[in-house]
Amino acid sequence: MATIAQAAAHICCSRSQFDQYLAEGVITRQPSGKYDLDQVRREVLAHLRSVAAGRGGAAGNNLTEERTRLVAAKRRREERRDAFEAGQLVELESVCRCLEETLVSMRNRLLNLPGETAYLLAMRRQEECFQVVDDAVRAALEEIADPAWTAARMTAAGFVSKIDETHKGDHDDKENDISDVA
Repeated sequence: MATIAQAAAHICCSRSQFDQYLAEGVITRQPSGKYDLDQVRREVLAHLRSVAAGRGGAAGNNLTEERTRLVAAKRRREERRDAFEAGQLVELESVCRCLEETLVSMRNRLLNLPGETAYLLAMRRQEECFQVVDDAVRAALEEIADPAWTAARMTAAGFVSKIDETHKGDHDDKENDISDVA
């Protein structure tokens, strides 16, 4: 049986390292303060082997945690990629550009209304003017609400949509029904 200092010297470590092994439970603490050198050596070597294999110790726990986080991150990345390819996710930049194009097109269409209706309003009563402007606004809003109108603007802007073939013909039978305002 050996003292702590002798046991530490036997495994070629400092007294503080030996104390750390005791605190971590690597070496079984002896109440008498006397240690079997063979047992101490076996416990320390078993601990060092498990650390080297990535299974034990503080360094081993960190390595295992890092590997777990890496695998989880790769899994999440693959899940996002699969969802994107399935059309369940979109790039935020593309959505923003699409909305911007739509809103600019809507703005331009609505700003054109005064020029389209001005010649119709000359020398008319207020009720007739209201009806002409109201009809023009409603026709423009119906045009804007038509998915074909938005799709045409997006296609012109270079946006590509991933629409299932089953839904492709849903809006083909709708026509732009813009009646003359007069």
